[in-house]
Amino acid sequence: MPITFDTLEELKEFCQSFTTEVAKRSAITPKMTSAAPKYVPQYEEPTEVAAPKKRGRKPNSEKAEYASVPTSKGRSAAVNNPKASVSQKSSKRDKSQTLTAKIQTAIQNYLDDDASFTANDIYDVLVRKNPDINKQSVITSVLKQMNSVYSHISVTERPGNGPRPVKLYNAG
Repeated sequence: MPITFDTLEELKEFCQSFTTEVAKRSAITPKMTSAAPKYVPQYEEPTEVAAPKKRGRKPNSEKAEYASVPTSKGRSAAVNNPKASVSQKSSKRDKSQTLTAKIQTAIQNYLDDDASFTANDIYDVLVRKNPDINKQSVITSVLKQMNSVYSHISVTERPGNGPRPVKLYNAG
């Protein structure tokens, strides 16, 4: 089983303790001379047994505040950790640039024009603005949005190029 270290400090401590242990072993074993018969010395246990090193992060390490955040249901992190509430308030991101928001905007444009559309039509609108967008992600997200947020929109099916029919939204 390989030895792994979480921090550079743990690695340095291990190297230091390893070198001191090797030095102790070499001090215990007798020095061989050329006239002495060659033999393999047996390892002798040191009389003083060191306590095993504790694994894990130190209490004041950088990521200690993340480790103290509970992962189960219950009180929020802001109640348990006042520092977390400050960082959560300052880290609110602009949700208008998410894929879901862009898809909802494109769907709403079709609904405002009272036009029918497919998931591929929504992808075509989005790919004009961002050519690096993932088609499978867009189509999957459109289907989810149409089943949840826009479930009141009428859906029909028409034959597609493949084995499955294409869903046509807002037709009629």
